[in-house]
Amino acid sequence: MNRLVQVILLMLLSVSSSAWGADGPQQVRDNLMRLIPDDFAISAVEPTPMEGVYRVGINNQEIYIYSKGDFVMIGDVYDVLNKVDLGERRRMQKIAESLDSVPESEMIHMGEPLEHYVTVFTDTDCGYCQRFHLTIPELQNKGIQVRYLMFPRAGIGSDSYNEAVSVWCAEDQASAMTLAKAGGNVDYRNCENPVASQYELGQSVGVQGTPTLILDSGKVIIGFMTPDELSEQFN
Repeated sequence: MNRLVQVILLMLLSVSSSAWGADGPQQVRDNLMRLIPDDFAISAVEPTPMEGVYRVGINNQEIYIYSKGDFVMIGDVYDVLNKVDLGERRRMQKIAESLDSVPESEMIHMGEPLEHYVTVFTDTDCGYCQRFHLTIPELQNKGIQVRYLMFPRAGIGSDSYNEAVSVWCAEDQASAMTLAKAGGNVDYRNCENPVASQYELGQSVGVQGTPTLILDSGKVIIGFMTPDELSEQFN
């Protein structure tokens, strides 16, 4: 359970449930403002098709709150008829929108555009990232293009960050990426680059480790997958 849900659950336990009747969005917002710590910001309170259920955006996260009579529940909402987790679908949509905001010119593309693509937050020093990189020819044969975004796990200003910048600033980015992931020495370069902003983007969409694979649908896959396993995710 993440900190956001823990905090709200603890706060709710200390408040009379009678305050959580079938309130409108503004009342739900007002009640939450009295409950959550100052470092939490509410970005949206939106009604859902379910009576008494609201989708609430807090600190770049979204939760569903069911508020009715003497009951309060926090979790996801499922469309049983269509067998869809609405919370997960919403998260995927938001992640896809975040990636769509990144210009193609700020990604390192391996090969030409194909039927599908996978966007990968990567670190040149990551062992599983290096292993994934070796599968790119097979992925291309399966109609999947790899688009890289930089996510130096050690943070901005680290050695892995500097290597990521050098790869980005190389004349041939794809070749420099391959060299770095093979353990070779990439000539140090510096230029105007998006590495820091990509690292921050990764944090904002929940990247915690590398490689993190994001399908064109917005579905997030954490860790290494074989080409066969990844190809099945597009079906």
